[in-house]
Amino acid sequence: MTTLPAHQSKRIYLSSHLNAEDASQVCAILDDLQNHPPWDFESAARWYGTFVELSDATNEVQTRLDLLFSLESNEPNHAQRTAEFERNILSKLMSCRAALMDIYLNSPWRTSMHSDDSGKIIHEVLARRKFASDHLTPLQIEENQLIREFKTFSASATCLYFGRQIPLGVVIGKLNDPRSEIRKEAFVSHWKRIKESKEWLEDLFTRLLKNRLSQAKVAGAASYTELIFTDLGRFDYTAKDCQVFRESILKAIVPLVSNLQSRQLLSLGTPTLQPWDSNIWPRMTPSELPCQGDLQEMLEAGSRIIGKIHSGFGTFYNQLRERSCIDIFPRNMKAPGAFCVVLPETGTPFIFGNFSGNFRDAFTLLHEFGHALHGSAALQIKNVLVRHPGLEFCEVASMGLEFLAHPHLNEFWPRSGDAQKAWALHCFNALQFWPFMAMLDEWQHVVYSEELVEASDRSVLWKELSNKYRPNIDWSGVEDFEELGWLSRPHPMTSPFYYIDYGIAQLGAVQLWAASRENYPRAVEDYIRGLSLGAQRNLPQLFEASGLRFDFSSAWVEKMGRVLSAEIEDFFF
Repeated sequence: MTTLPAHQSKRIYLSSHLNAEDASQVCAILDDLQNHPPWDFESAARWYGTFVELSDATNEVQTRLDLLFSLESNEPNHAQRTAEFERNILSKLMSCRAALMDIYLNSPWRTSMHSDDSGKIIHEVLARRKFASDHLTPLQIEENQLIREFKTFSASATCLYFGRQIPLGVVIGKLNDPRSEIRKEAFVSHWKRIKESKEWLEDLFTRLLKNRLSQAKVAGAASYTELIFTDLGRFDYTAKDCQVFRESILKAIVPLVSNLQSRQLLSLGTPTLQPWDSNIWPRMTPSELPCQGDLQEMLEAGSRIIGKIHSGFGTFYNQLRERSCIDIFPRNMKAPGAFCVVLPETGTPFIFGNFSGNFRDAFTLLHEFGHALHGSAALQIKNVLVRHPGLEFCEVASMGLEFLAHPHLNEFWPRSGDAQKAWALHCFNALQFWPFMAMLDEWQHVVYSEELVEASDRSVLWKELSNKYRPNIDWSGVEDFEELGWLSRPHPMTSPFYYIDYGIAQLGAVQLWAASRENYPRAVEDYIRGLSLGAQRNLPQLFEASGLRFDFSSAWVEKMGRVLSAEIEDFFF
């Protein structure tokens, strides 16, 4: 049984004995908030303080339940508690949303509810209020249930790998193995399992797609894209800007990647670039796994790297370990992947991972700790509505730390020359990530705008975009796997339109690393400054505060791409 950090709360307006998993207690507070709006300065502060503390209390419960489900997906009690929370509490919170927004927006006492935020909160509440509707609640609860079905599948799925049934997440990790036969077997095993579940997965996504399109209609949005952009807090760029970014990648990055892939082939010694080789460059592959695949040693090496980036980061990392808030070890029925969540009342982030000790795991540990740093910074901000920024800057925090770790990678790869190889390969994978990101982003925009409810149409679209953004991959003999590539990432199922965030963040992370080469301490300080702001600034302002430029133009994207390609060239020459 997994033990999470003990729940703690420091409440001012709500009772310390409040059980936020008790529907009667939560509903009583929500009724009071709706029926007793502020009537003077003091009551305004109390009303808003109660709202903030209730938000934290219910978010704590929901986050813990989601985390427990990922840690022990076979434990029926977790699923039952989650379903009850959604049915009895989350549905009530969603139903009250519009009414609470109206009280806030219409109250003459609003400016005394919280410290001056330069109008950011009211601007965003007004945007969100446009689509807030009580009728959305059943659809959103249904969407959560469908997503949980996918997560259950992901946690329990196995595939036949060299004659043995192996968890799907473990097999995916073998795609980074330096041995071609291992990679190919992992690739074929993985995709055979996906193909076996093809109809179920396609049907699940179709149900999710129809649900989300219905949400847009119920909310009165022009499209689901408009609704989800509002829900994700994308107020600083539009779907058109996403298109500009994708076109910049197609024009500037795809040729850079193609040029490097011709040299990658020479290193592979193969006539064409097959899909299981796309992330492998033998000459840039370290001779050993990070810390020789030892996860305990990887945690120790992570501590040394992070402490060298900044001593305060190292102290915080070790505190998380002492509180058992980093769990990366594999177990049966533990969900695949990695993520970081924040427990707002307990006041701590929690890093989840299901690692196998491969190349990518080392960078993922750093990535998730970057999220943990950001989560800790946000927890210092008392006002929940300006605490957590959009996902784009959250990913700057995580990807930025990966790049800041560059001078210290020998802690993961101590053998001579291996750290340099790991860094060059990381730069190559970062460069070729942008086209894949653009492909997945465009696929999502088309699927939702054209309402592609037929799975075959979605597969045809994916194959067209694969040829557009990754023209050099040779799918000969496995063509039936290529068209199912949209099932290779969980994001379309669980987090619609969450992928361009990584691409935007990587623009920031590359800039941060470039700045660190000129003045490392100052770059780290800029990084800290950006993280400390939480959501108190908009996205371009957060970039600016961190010494970064927010720019999707082809000239700027090409410049950042050449920063990465130059590192690869330096490795060779």
